[in-house]
Amino acid sequence: MPGRLPDRADRVSAEWLSSALGRPVRSVSVLSQDSGTAARARIALDAEPGRVFVKLTPRDVRQQVLMNVVGLGHREVLFYRAVGADVPIRVPRCHAAFEDPSLGRIVLVLEDLTGRATFRDVRDGVGVAEAEAVVDALAGLHAALWESPRLTGALAGLGPLRRSPVVGVFGRALVRRALGRPAGPVADLVPADLVRRGRVVAENLEAIDEFWAAQPRTLTHGDPHLGNLFFEGDAPGFLDWQVATVCPGIRDVAYFLVTSLAPTTAREHERRLVDRYAQRLAAAGVEADPAPLWTAYRAIAAEPYIAALATAGAGERMQPRAVARSAVARAAAAVQALDTFDAIADLVGVRRG
Repeated sequence: MPGRLPDRADRVSAEWLSSALGRPVRSVSVLSQDSGTAARARIALDAEPGRVFVKLTPRDVRQQVLMNVVGLGHREVLFYRAVGADVPIRVPRCHAAFEDPSLGRIVLVLEDLTGRATFRDVRDGVGVAEAEAVVDALAGLHAALWESPRLTGALAGLGPLRRSPVVGVFGRALVRRALGRPAGPVADLVPADLVRRGRVVAENLEAIDEFWAAQPRTLTHGDPHLGNLFFEGDAPGFLDWQVATVCPGIRDVAYFLVTSLAPTTAREHERRLVDRYAQRLAAAGVEADPAPLWTAYRAIAAEPYIAALATAGAGERMQPRAVARSAVARAAAAVQALDTFDAIADLVGVRRG
C-alpha cells in the first residue's frame, strides 16, 4: 500500500499515483467527480494510461458506514486482486487496488471507459439480443468458477451478505421492513396482496438462506442491473463489484432479466433465456438441467424485488426516485407473474402465504 490512502479525489496526488502505478507521474488533474455508495473521479495524468477512473471511500458519512459495515469496498478490492484479471468477461482493467481497514478506506485505480463505452440505467432497458449477450457472458463467468476451490480459498471473503455475522441481523431486519412496508415513493406500485404473500419470505429468511447455501455455487456479480453494465458496441461489460458474492449463478440471471427487460418482453422471453443459460453452462462442462433452473429462477426473483424495495426505502442517496420506481415496477411485475412466493414456499417446504 503506497502510504496513507487518499480519501478524496483532490488528495490523489501525482506522488501517490506514481507509487500506486509504479511509474513516474508528474501532474494530475481531476476531470469530474461524484459520490454515492463510493466516491468516483476521472483523473487525467501525464503518464500512461493518460486517464484513470478512481473509486474511493464515499464522502457521505452514512455511505461510509454502509461501505465499511457491509464490506462493499473490501469485496470490490478482493474481486480485482483475486480474479479481476482472469474472469472471462469484460471488466474495467484494474491498475491498482488498495484497502486500509484501520482507516476504513479503499482506493481502486481503474480503466477510464469514457468515449469507448456506453452506459445506461434501469429506466432504459435492453432488447432481446442484448439480453442474450449478457446471459451468455454471465454463463461464461459462472462456468469458469463453478464449485471452484478458489471459492473457499482466495474468494472466501465473498460469502452471501445475509450470512455474515456482522450484516446478518441488520440485513434481515431491512429485508423484513422492505417487504412489509414498501417506501412511500413506490408504495403505489406494490399491491396489498403482494405485500401479504411476501410474508413467506419475511417469516422464513433463515430457511431460505440455508436452501440457497446448499445449492451449487460460483462467483456472481451480485448486482448486475443496467447501471452496473456498459456496452462496447453489442458486447456487454460489468462494472461495480461491490457486492460480488459466492452463491448460485441463477441469481445473477434473475437479477439482470427482472430489472432490465420490460415486463411484457421478460414474460415472453425469460424462460427461453434461462434455457439458453443452461445450454451455455452445459457447453462449458457444467451439469445444468433447465427445469430445476427455471424453478430456481422463479424463486430467486425475490432477490431483485427485495433489493429494489430496499433501495427505494433508502431515498435519493442511493438512486434517483425515477430509477427506483422503474426497478420496483419491473420487479413487482416479475414476482407476481412468476408466482415467486409460491415457488419459494415449495422449495423450502413451508406453507404458502
